[in-house]
Amino acid sequence: MRRDLLIAAGPGEWRAAWLEDEAAVELYVERGTAPPGSIILGRVVRRIAGLDANLVDIGEARLGFLRERVPLNEGASVTVRVRREAQRGKGALLSACSEADAAAPTGVRPPFRIAPAAGFAAALAMRLPGPPERVLSDDVALLPALRAAFPQADVIRIDPQDSPVDLDAAFEAALAPTASLAGGGSIHIIEAEAATLIDVDTGSPEAGTAERAIAAINMEAARAIAHHMRLRQLGGGILVDFASLDARGPRERIRRELEKAIASDPAQPRLLGWSRLGHLEIVRPRRLRPLSDVLLSPPLRDKTPLAVAFEALRAVYRESRARPSAAWSLVVDADVEAALRGPAAAALRSLEERLGRKLEIVRAAGGGSRADIVEI
Repeated sequence: MRRDLLIAAGPGEWRAAWLEDEAAVELYVERGTAPPGSIILGRVVRRIAGLDANLVDIGEARLGFLRERVPLNEGASVTVRVRREAQRGKGALLSACSEADAAAPTGVRPPFRIAPAAGFAAALAMRLPGPPERVLSDDVALLPALRAAFPQADVIRIDPQDSPVDLDAAFEAALAPTASLAGGGSIHIIEAEAATLIDVDTGSPEAGTAERAIAAINMEAARAIAHHMRLRQLGGGILVDFASLDARGPRERIRRELEKAIASDPAQPRLLGWSRLGHLEIVRPRRLRPLSDVLLSPPLRDKTPLAVAFEALRAVYRESRARPSAAWSLVVDADVEAALRGPAAAALRSLEERLGRKLEIVRAAGGGSRADIVEI
């Protein structure tokens, strides 16, 4: 099996896919945040005595959560390792890391990332299930950093039209609440705070007996569920409601099919069995943030203003490479403008430096998160 990493670069954000035999099996959004395994010199902001824990500033939007081995004073410096990324409104889960494991350079003040070094390539490398054989990027300027982060891989610049996977389409499909099955029917995926709920819908089969049609759809759904758990970076408790699955024999066949389908998942999900309500219970360890947590706003599940801002900057960057002499403006709503002036400001400046001119931003009337590119 060939394992490749495909990267679509944009100002302030990379979107990437881990490919196995040219099929996308994991998707990533890289914005330079600390991946699991990172070592950081942090600062204790607050001690929570009732939980024997501390909230630690690690240089990200949310404070990290550290169970203490010994009491720490507020304001103290502490070296920590990221065990799980910030997700679902909660900060990163941290563990203590001794100075013998990693020492910060003399004179630096927290928060300071000790490892990996700052940069998208090194951070992305730590999120992957293993070393890729090839790294495919649409931006020649990234090649030196990618070669440093992936020294054993063949690093190649490709034109977007030659990409083995349409990344935009892959991300849209992974964010959709419904995934269609090739043989008919669909699966509906609802990501709630406490658990992910997956419902198998048979649709309206036109051939064969109802019993055989339902069995075939359930078997295909089992394979699709294994695929989407990994593709969407789902974690925690997952409950699956298969269609018309009451008898012991059909349940066992579905369980074996799903068990086989998840065998290659590096997160090593576990099947816990059938609930009294007839749902198959799965637990997949939470390590990386789910795509929906990065790109969508609850409860309406629209894209976040920041995600729209980065998409707009990436679109301008692509257009400018295709037509360097053209000039562009962005027509955006107030929330997206705030994102461009706030958390995406560094990405906006980076794009303007590459363009050699300011990017005009025009506020549009109305609400919602939207951005339109207009040639001027």
